[in-house]
Amino acid sequence: MDRDNLMDFAARTATGAGKITLEHFGRAAVEFKGDGSEVTIADRAAEEFIRAALRDAFPEDGIVGEEGEDVPSRSGRRWIVDPIDGTRSFSSAVPLYAVLIALEEEGAPTLGCCHFPVLGETLVASRGAGAWLNGRPSRVSDCDDLSDARLVTSGFEYWRDRSTDEHRAGFDRLVRTTRFARTWGDGYGYFLVATGRVDLLCDPISGSYWDYAPMDVIVGEAGGRFTQFDGSPVGAWTPALASNGRLHEAASLCLRARG
Repeated sequence: MDRDNLMDFAARTATGAGKITLEHFGRAAVEFKGDGSEVTIADRAAEEFIRAALRDAFPEDGIVGEEGEDVPSRSGRRWIVDPIDGTRSFSSAVPLYAVLIALEEEGAPTLGCCHFPVLGETLVASRGAGAWLNGRPSRVSDCDDLSDARLVTSGFEYWRDRSTDEHRAGFDRLVRTTRFARTWGDGYGYFLVATGRVDLLCDPISGSYWDYAPMDVIVGEAGGRFTQFDGSPVGAWTPALASNGRLHEAASLCLRARG
């Protein structure tokens, strides 16, 4: 498939999985996995829908998903699946959760898709093909002053439980410097950056691969940047800073300043 058809496939598949989550939205009982993370019947059903679509369309491709076993790749490509990103939001009947799908080629993500079932919004991007929100081009904001910036993060408990004193101090500086800070986070926070609705997302941890695999493609193709606080590439459970690009260096310096 060419890039347009791959993006269309990812968007259609994420939308189909999203319809399954809506059948359980506000009603699904929460279970806890061995690592303490939350899961519901909707997570498993949505992921199985995506896996079935991938097996049918791309039987040689590998699959890595949050809720199922890894499928080895025979083609050199892998699909990365998070059936419900923001399970805490989903299980609390808060509509800011997403279905995430990414395509990895030669060891790096080249396509990212996030679909918000309750909101009816789908953002998909592919390297060199741009970012598209419900079929229209999507771009980051043009804010270039930290004092005017809108900042989001995924949860204060992550800063409390999974950060360092140095990074907490940096985040406090960033909050004081920016216009306002909100906890519109998880995949929704990256979506807000890539659609120009906020200017910065800052998290002490990126999460697992399926949590962030689509984001470098989505944010980058929308004109932004996605790195660790020091500018290095994001990895599993590293800090993460997503921006409109114009603010990235200033935000990074603010996060890493001493004293």
